[in-house]
Amino acid sequence: MRGRGYGRRPAFAAWRGGDRGTVTAEFAVILPVVMTLVLLLLGLTQAIGVSLACQDAARAAAYEVVVAGADADPVAAARAAAGTVDVAVSVDHGDDGTRIRTTCPVMPGPLDVLPVTVGGTAMALGDGS
Repeated sequence: MRGRGYGRRPAFAAWRGGDRGTVTAEFAVILPVVMTLVLLLLGLTQAIGVSLACQDAARAAAYEVVVAGADADPVAAARAAAGTVDVAVSVDHGDDGTRIRTTCPVMPGPLDVLPVTVGGTAMALGDGS
């Protein structure tokens, strides 16, 4: 009866005993790295969204200056265009036109890797009247 494998260990028994817990240890090392990458990607996605909203707010404020002229309220137009994003607006009237600068805060990500604020700039050519 020796040919039927009696008395021998199955082939999978060689790898079953000695490396017990290896997968758990590897998972414990890899999980924080994966979570950090996921949080970083989510933070970058949020920063890109806020940056787009901030630039859109600057564009809307410059459009308001061009369309409404002297009666324009670029700050209100920028805040309306930004939506839920908090925006600070700076309006500089110059000889060649009106420069609108917007600054929007971004929640800092893990270890403050992401920028604290993002900005947008738009120019309304002409005198705004």
